[in-house]
Amino acid sequence: MKLKNILLISLLLGFGSILTAQNEMDALRFSKTEWNGTARFLGAGGAFGAVGAEFSALSTNPASIALFKKTEISFTPLYVDIHHVNSTYNDDMTPTTSVSSTISNLGIVFAWSGADNSKWKKGQFGFGFNQIMNFNNKFAVEGRSNGSTMGSAFAAYANGTLYENLEREGDFAYQSYIIDPLYNTANNTQYIPAYLGKDLKQTSSVITSGRINEMTFSFGGNYDDKFYIGGTLGVPFISYTEKRSYEEVDDNNVVDHLNSFTINDKLMVNSTGVNLKLGILYQPVSFLRFGAAIHTPTFYSNVHDVLEREMVSFGDTTYVSNYTNEYNYQLITPLKLMGNVAFLILKRGFVSFDYEYTDYSKSELGSYGNNTYLFKDENKAIRDTYRSTHTLRLGGEAYVTKNILFRCGFAYTSSPYQNEINDGALYTYSLGLGYRTNSFFVDFAYVYKLSHQKYWFYDPSMVNPVHQNFESNCIVGTFGFKL
Repeated sequence: MKLKNILLISLLLGFGSILTAQNEMDALRFSKTEWNGTARFLGAGGAFGAVGAEFSALSTNPASIALFKKTEISFTPLYVDIHHVNSTYNDDMTPTTSVSSTISNLGIVFAWSGADNSKWKKGQFGFGFNQIMNFNNKFAVEGRSNGSTMGSAFAAYANGTLYENLEREGDFAYQSYIIDPLYNTANNTQYIPAYLGKDLKQTSSVITSGRINEMTFSFGGNYDDKFYIGGTLGVPFISYTEKRSYEEVDDNNVVDHLNSFTINDKLMVNSTGVNLKLGILYQPVSFLRFGAAIHTPTFYSNVHDVLEREMVSFGDTTYVSNYTNEYNYQLITPLKLMGNVAFLILKRGFVSFDYEYTDYSKSELGSYGNNTYLFKDENKAIRDTYRSTHTLRLGGEAYVTKNILFRCGFAYTSSPYQNEINDGALYTYSLGLGYRTNSFFVDFAYVYKLSHQKYWFYDPSMVNPVHQNFESNCIVGTFGFKL
């Protein structure tokens, strides 16, 4: 893929951040994690690193597996998410609501006793999957252009090329009268947007779907009920689809030759990665447990990226252009560091705290196969655009009767963007309820997420931002067995 094409795709497909390349957007999107999984894990804010004996915690602190005393199976078939987005563009607000569902967890942990007279009390092995990122969402934007037009982005792309050599977006914009030559000469290579300053209606809709499901293969051990160790081999699977439509309409008849043009895109990304997670827990006294974990970078050796684009204009003539771009590259996500502490309340509950550190400026893109493109500019943009984030998770659980438990939690993740160019901070609030016996359990959770960010139709220097508020209301249900 030519760098010029990548730059244009970025301008037209930018998804809420200032970008210099399509793949730079991918670097952040596929490096981020929002730990999902079982209803118990989510109901207590995901703060299970030092609590343990919870399958979803194998994706955060794998030493938590060492707290399992029985073989346990968990399954989370209920994960219903109701998304609500308010998008405000040039004082016009457009609300959007969507509903999605998925399976967020399936896992089994085997536990066995150590040898007689050994201080190794228990050993454990577990495997299954946890959902670590959910991409399902939808939003729409509609408003007046206030003089801006995507023609400015088309003109910037076409500059430097003779009109008879224009390709794809450049040719489409020229043939549709969206851009004009700056000089009416045969050797002109400079272009201007034909409708800059005119008041047009601009609309866009974006539908994203997919997830990152991580297969986990975990081992652990309990040494003298004081030290707990564990390791997880993680194999995350990326599946991402984005459908985007953008339209400019001359609904007030203020321009010549063109009534409207539409760009319809479908972006599909798939990949499989691998990482290693190591963790340790220490329990100095019966009511207190400390933990720490490190996650190596995830290495995605082949990220397969397919963009299908359709461009249609209506005016003096109808013009249609289609093409498909396929590209493969490598992605290395940043490492993660975690710290945990849990206060245990007489086997009747707990209060726990987790801290997580991730530096997104350390994400790195690379070439794949015979491709020799070095991604030098994209990796520099990653370093200049992103920064480290800090996540704090707080959670609690308490028995209210012999078998019924109540849970609550809170989590905050700081913005990954430097210099306040965007927001992206995430707030999460949760409540949970569970029923547990010695052999069976069922759990439910309600999770509310809130975030704010800016979104641009195209190059941020050419158009005002869309200010967006994202809300998510999620219902989760898990059941399982202890053997």
